[in-house]
Amino acid sequence: MSTGFGDLKVFSGSAHPQLTKEIADFLGISVGQARLRRFPDSEVSFQIDENIRGTDVFIVQPTSNPVDQHLMEMLIMVDAFRRSSAARITAVIPYYGYARQDRKDKPRVPISAKLVANLLSAAGTNRVLTMDLHKAQIQGFFDIPVDHLFAAPERRTAEPRTEPEYEPRRQNEEA
Repeated sequence: MSTGFGDLKVFSGSAHPQLTKEIADFLGISVGQARLRRFPDSEVSFQIDENIRGTDVFIVQPTSNPVDQHLMEMLIMVDAFRRSSAARITAVIPYYGYARQDRKDKPRVPISAKLVANLLSAAGTNRVLTMDLHKAQIQGFFDIPVDHLFAAPERRTAEPRTEPEYEPRRQNEEA
């Protein structure tokens, strides 16, 4: 599949490879070839196994539990794609870790949502696609484009509530 930025390629971190596969299947493409491993001390090792020069790369990586581990994977992957001359790198982050830390609500605390935005930009991310941010203001923490999507709530037909049938008592009736 081709975009205005070259061929489209979708890669996955370790947070949710099944989601990445489902996205790629929906788009009619295969998941990009790469190796994400860990050294015994839990350090991340990432290697791209195909040419991505001039391609439009999407990295699917929710920053869910363990947040720090998944975030670091994302940053290392972005750096590898940037150094391999991808035309554009989009971080697809269905769950944005640290989103609840979006303001300085007491003294001597960081605004971690802004720090994560800065880290993603510094690593080489060109665009972020995320869903249901804790607060929409987080989009303003980025100096790059952010697509903030909203999940449509699943509508279910609830069982009809059945009210007990009763007749109001009259004043002079016994209970």
